[in-house]
Amino acid sequence: MLWYCTVGGESWANYEYDIGTLELPDLGEGCCEKLTICSIAACNGKFYFNGGYAAIGVLEFRPAPVFSSVVIRQPIPHPFGFQKEFLVEAQQELYMVSLLSNSDPDVVYRFHVHKVDFSSNEWREVSDIGDRVFLLAWWYFGASRSADECGLQRNCIYLPCP
Repeated sequence: MLWYCTVGGESWANYEYDIGTLELPDLGEGCCEKLTICSIAACNGKFYFNGGYAAIGVLEFRPAPVFSSVVIRQPIPHPFGFQKEFLVEAQQELYMVSLLSNSDPDVVYRFHVHKVDFSSNEWREVSDIGDRVFLLAWWYFGASRSADECGLQRNCIYLPCP
């Protein structure tokens, strides 16, 4: 369920959304669970969610919620091992940070940063985020800030871990 209040609105409304199911064959035949919105970022008046190598969900309010998706034309090859993706908006651009682990999700051995090119619907690998820092929270949240304003090292990703 999604709760929202439009700008200038006087009350909150709820919307029961359905973006599909995830099959769980290891739990038995017919076992599945409802997909939920996890990683989400606002960019240029739209919400982008559940970003992945092959597609990105899109949520717009017109004024009611409308769901769609951006299909990535040339998906990034899926890396081996465990990965966790975070969507981050930085200066009106949408990025995806992928943290990669072998088998222990608490040990990150590598990361990749990609920026979506909406003119071609492709992820482009990025090696420099300039004077920005990406601040990630383990439960699917990412933000971008000016490193200088925060007193942090430029061109870095920060992820506090418990």
